[in-house]
Amino acid sequence: MTGDKLETLKKELTQTILESDEYKEYKRLEAIINRNPDLRRSVDEFRRRTFEIVNNDDIEDVYTAMLNLNIEFDNMRRQDIVNRYLTAEICFSSLVKDIVKSIVEPIDMELDFLR
Repeated sequence: MTGDKLETLKKELTQTILESDEYKEYKRLEAIINRNPDLRRSVDEFRRRTFEIVNNDDIEDVYTAMLNLNIEFDNMRRQDIVNRYLTAEICFSSLVKDIVKSIVEPIDMELDFLR
């Protein structure tokens, strides 16, 4: 019974996420970005490098690294659609992160080995 209930809840949660304003806006703006393959490549490169900077423990000054990256991609970042897309991505990612956190946080699971 528990397995069936979990499957139902997973499907409901997935459907609720797909119907959320955050997801719909993210996908709407993504479709606009995708119409221009060069812009898509540039946005993806910016996203990839942002991820690398933020998740690299060897970078001492993340603020300066991000500032330099934004300067490098200045022409792309000046486009309103790009900024709206990146903002929508952050909003949607935050929604997913909050959902995952609310599920995982109360669960007692031994993970000290990861430290």
